[in-house]
Parts: sequence; structure tokens; C-alpha cells
Amino acid sequence: MRPFALLSDFGLADPYAGQLRAALARNAPGAQILDITHQVEPFAVDQAAFFLAASALHFPSNAVFVCVVDPGVGSTRRIIGAHIETEAGGQDFLAPDNGLLGLLLFTPGLAAAQVYDLSLAAQQYEASATFHGRDVFAPLAARLAHGESMSGLGLPMDRTDIERPAWADPSCGPCGVDVRVLHVDRYGNCLLSLRANFAPPKPPAWLRMPWGQRRGVLPVHTYADLGPGEIGLLAGSQGFLELAANQASAAEALGLRRGDAVRLLWN
Repeated sequence: MRPFALLSDFGLADPYAGQLRAALARNAPGAQILDITHQVEPFAVDQAAFFLAASALHFPSNAVFVCVVDPGVGSTRRIIGAHIETEAGGQDFLAPDNGLLGLLLFTPGLAAAQVYDLSLAAQQYEASATFHGRDVFAPLAARLAHGESMSGLGLPMDRTDIERPAWADPSCGPCGVDVRVLHVDRYGNCLLSLRANFAPPKPPAWLRMPWGQRRGVLPVHTYADLGPGEIGLLAGSQGFLELAANQASAAEALGLRRGDAVRLLWN
């Protein structure tokens, strides 16, 4: 039985995450159920996309990912699936077509994904209009865990036809690059929509804030390379660049929060 990996904005105060886990346990008894997190900010598709892209390679290489951050639940939005081949047979991802897979499926060096529209298969389940995670995603995921293939559940579609919001593809110009704060972690580090292997033509020296102010940034290797009050730009452990301070909150120092758009400048 293949394991499940769960990602949602359900939180832990309500019964929703527990009901999702129960639906999986009922439909696939004995399968291991792992959590990426259920603490995605409500409706924050960009944050969920970051969590998924940063986490997938650390989970079992045959896992079935159930990704439910779904502001359009019950509407005509598509439910999509993606299969990424691995030595263990592959990882499968179920998500609403709202940009949640927009970072993962375009990860540099990742095997090309096979993408499917699962909307027709989803219609066979009697579902609440507000809880497709429990009523639709869970039974579809269980079928995959039992050995059905993604190709048997849906209609093939081109990877480039999925929803991919502008924040998933940073805009680079001659003087800088426009990026988005995808997540602010508990330390105050600002995780950006820019891969850790991004190679600018010159070292970034400035950060232009959403309100136009400039702040200096220092490209560094570790947090300890920063002095008091300095803001660093470094490749963090999640595979993306981040703005950070040494034992302090860069988000607080800069006045940034998730969803803010900033520009990194190199001249």
C-alpha cells in the first residue's frame, strides 16, 4: 500500500484535517498517512505551492500527495493529477487546478510530469460542495494507493495548460528581478519565489519594497555571516532564496509579509 502525504489549509482547531485522514484510512486501511502541514494560511495557494515544491523530494518516492488548498471548491475548477516517475514507481499528486502545482511541476532537474484532468472521475462521488478534500480527493487518492494508475483515472493534458499564476515565474529584467514572498517562517525569514540556483548577472545589492523604498541586501552563505541590523540574501534549506537576519526577524525589519511583491536589484 502506497503512503499518503497531506497538505492543506484546514488547520488543527477544526475537525477537517482529522476527517480527511479518516477518509483515507477508511478507503485505504493500513496505508501510512504523513503530513506536510495543515497550517497553510487560509486560501494561500502560493504558500501551499511553495510547501509542496520544497517538500516533495523528502517524502517516499512512491507517495500519493493529497493537496487541498481549494478556494474554488464546488465550482467548475478542474481537479488535476500529476505523475512524476521515480525508481520506486513514481509520486502522484492530486490538487485543484489553481496554481498549487505551478512550482513543483517546473522544478529544474525534475523528471517531466505526466498531467491529467481528473474532473470526470471526481464526478462519480457524492460530495459536499464545500469539502472535496474528504469526499473526492481522498477516494481518488485511495484508488492510487491500491494500485490504479493516474492514466486510468483521468484524461491526459499538457503540463503548460495548468493554471500557473504570475508569481510562479519571476520576471527578470536587465537591472533586477521581481519576486514574491511565498512564506514567512517562524524565524522571520522571507522565502522568495526564486530558486536557490538562480544566477543573476551581478550580485544583488538592493531590495525595492512594495512602497518604493530601497533596502540594502548582502548575498551570504550562512545566517552567521550577517552583522546586527544587516539583511542577507541566501540559499536556504528549502531550495529557494530567502531574505534573512542573524537571530532576528527579517520580515519584521523589512515590514514584509506573505504575498508581498519585491524587486531584487543588482545595480
